[in-house]
Amino acid sequence: MASSAHPLRRLNPYLWKYKGLMIPGLLAALASAGFAIVVPVVVREAVDAIPRMVTVHKLYAGTPVEDFLWRYFAYTLVVIGVAIVGLSIISGVFSFLTRQTVVVASRHIEFDLRNRLYDHLQKLSAGFYHRTPTGDVLTRATSDIEKVRRYIGPAIMYAVRALTTVVTVLIVMLLISPTLTLWALLPMPALAVVIFFVSQLVHARTDAMQRQYSTLTSRVQEALAGVRVVKAYTREIFEAERFEDESRDYKRRALDLALIDAAFRPIMQILIGASTILVVWIGGRLVIEGTITLGNIAEYIIYVAIMTWPVASFGFVISMIQQASASATRLFEILDTAPDVIDTERTDQAIHSIEGRVTFEDVSYHYTDGGPDVLRGLSFDVPAGTTIGIVGRTGSGKSTLIELIPRLIEPTQGTVKVDGRNVQTIPLDTLRSNIGMVPQEVFLFSDSVGNNIAFGELDAEQAEIEQAALEADLLANIEDFPEGFETRVGERGITLSGGQKQRTAIARALIREPRILIFDDALSAVDTRTEATILGHLKKHYGQRTIVIVSHRISAVQDADQILVLEDGAIAERGDHDALVEHGGIYADLYRKQLLEEELAGVL
Repeated sequence: MASSAHPLRRLNPYLWKYKGLMIPGLLAALASAGFAIVVPVVVREAVDAIPRMVTVHKLYAGTPVEDFLWRYFAYTLVVIGVAIVGLSIISGVFSFLTRQTVVVASRHIEFDLRNRLYDHLQKLSAGFYHRTPTGDVLTRATSDIEKVRRYIGPAIMYAVRALTTVVTVLIVMLLISPTLTLWALLPMPALAVVIFFVSQLVHARTDAMQRQYSTLTSRVQEALAGVRVVKAYTREIFEAERFEDESRDYKRRALDLALIDAAFRPIMQILIGASTILVVWIGGRLVIEGTITLGNIAEYIIYVAIMTWPVASFGFVISMIQQASASATRLFEILDTAPDVIDTERTDQAIHSIEGRVTFEDVSYHYTDGGPDVLRGLSFDVPAGTTIGIVGRTGSGKSTLIELIPRLIEPTQGTVKVDGRNVQTIPLDTLRSNIGMVPQEVFLFSDSVGNNIAFGELDAEQAEIEQAALEADLLANIEDFPEGFETRVGERGITLSGGQKQRTAIARALIREPRILIFDDALSAVDTRTEATILGHLKKHYGQRTIVIVSHRISAVQDADQILVLEDGAIAERGDHDALVEHGGIYADLYRKQLLEEELAGVL
């Protein structure tokens, strides 16, 4: 459930976690500001010393004391200069320590946030990724987290230093001359109004820019993932124009934000400059009246200059806070998204293994509320160690059916059972670690062939990897590769053929030695000879594992113990191969068509 707290407040636990860095860092920021504020006091003393030197020179000119006095005043100025340099160095050291603590803490928090987000993304169900573009997720995991980090580190650091400087300077200025201080602060209300309106614009425009950046990232990701289709249909120019349109929109939004930042700086400089003019004008009159000294004017000018960066940093801080607020909102939108499929209070954590019996009891499923049922009232039983084949026309619900077994999705009606237990009572880790699944759309990592196979069992020995490759009829191909099992397959396995990719995915599933083995049309990209070889290797698993084979080829399922024929999401026929052929229904029709296709292929 989403939290009602402000998104930035939800970062407080992270700040507290690294309080050992944050607190010393903020204290160092206070010290840095304190030492910097002492500098104008020393300058005031130096300026006020000049008239005294002139007066003394006039009184003792030509006397033996004159040389001593000049030496004394020279020594005093050297001490003052050394004090100014020393104070500046000390302030700089504390500023360095501030960055080495607060900014480092922000990097630790960035690390924690990024890992927390990635871990959460791994737990989210497939439905989330159906609804959310990949580019949007990538933007939140990169750009948005960086904007949150800038709030945690630089924004808090600048804010503490700026507040310390402004408050301390104001107190000192009021003690010197309340009148001159009020005149010096006269432009500040206008600056406060500017900051308020700028912050509102920055928040709105940052949010719009980040959303467009997500769209732009999605466009790039999609175009690169489908680059072979783009080239095959000669749509390079079309895709380039689409990208240019999205990029132009992002540029416009980024320039809108840059315009606000650019306009804010000169406005701020004008208001600060007005303060300096008022200090010189009003301060000069007060010097003439004898209320303050000439050194106080110099001190005030430096104070106004010192306040320039803190006041300017308020603008930066507010901009960073508003940007972080927008990004944190987007970040917590994902973190607050609860996984659709999780272990619940019904889950029995004592279950650590399964036998493999699969039962569907009146199961229906639809993807959207109010949408049509993709599956309707399915009921069947697959005893442990038996093989079931599932066939049907495209769109009949075959892939949806098998996704219910490992709980990739949940049924909207009815119950899916494994070993007689509702799958919701079996821990997800136990259920899925005992299932080997070869999806219809094969995904390989940009890694070696061996590591892609071993992904199914990370601690597998080389002999086990080779055995899995043999059973998937892939070993001979791998041995022909230049680097054998160390041959890299490229992004998404681009260097392999479609059949080699499918067989690699099959080997990945076989190496797990799962209790339930699921093939989702996993032989569609291999020829009939290779299919026969793979099925021959699979037969040695018959009786030992529950095997679910989804295929549009009758040859892949004809040896199954039972076969289901799906039609419009319902079971239209069931039985073994011989019974279904004799029945003369949908299955028999598909079988005759495929026999005819094979005969024609043989003739041609």
